Amino acid sequence: MNSLHRSLRFIRVLAATSLVLLISGCLTIEENYTFKKDGSGTMEYVVDMSDLKDMAGMMDNKERKKSRKKDDGPITGSDAKVAALKSLEGIKKVKLKSEQDGFVQRISFSFKDVDALNRALNKLMPDSTGVQKAFFRWEGSTLVRTNNLYAEELGKEMNGSDTTGSAELLKAMHYKYSFKFAKDVQDTRLADGVTKESPNARKLELATDWSVIMKDPEALDLRITLAK
Repeated sequence: MNSLHRSLRFIRVLAATSLVLLISGCLTIEENYTFKKDGSGTMEYVVDMSDLKDMAGMMDNKERKKSRKKDDGPITGSDAKVAALKSLEGIKKVKLKSEQDGFVQRISFSFKDVDALNRALNKLMPDSTGVQKAFFRWEGSTLVRTNNLYAEELGKEMNGSDTTGSAELLKAMHYKYSFKFAKDVQDTRLADGVTKESPNARKLELATDWSVIMKDPEALDLRITLAK
């Protein structure tokens, strides 16, 4: 089982004991990219469960043991992912930064090209099929992103029971992209339910939530065309 699935069990324990989860964000995943002219760049993968920090402190030891192993942090498996990334060809400067007592973790690295980036993303976001996915590819000046089952399977983990409020819980789980390019963004093609902001001509900030992802597993796919 993917390590983040074990962390989601921790969220579900809190959800069963607190309606606060239904009106506040409980999980945010971010993918932050920069792409240079030569196709190289950097990526930061963020798992943010900071909104659960105060509620986690209210759980007694018995509840903690039910939701996660004693030696686990709130976000599991990051050290193993970092070790796997360091072994990949075309991946350098791998770093792990923990904040908010481990409730926010940032894994960052530089990549040589999209092939190296795809190898890294398969380590960060594997799905149950075990198939290596080409997340990104260039079609001329258009960057194309297609996804595996990673996000959908996380949503199913959260929505696996019939507990009241599961729909609201999915809406409280957010997924965000940011992209920074060396050229101006000319056009974007996004799924319904994905919001877009453009702080400047070369940067995009995209966001959605798991209620959208569960309705449309391809909601995280996208096409970004740059000026030639």
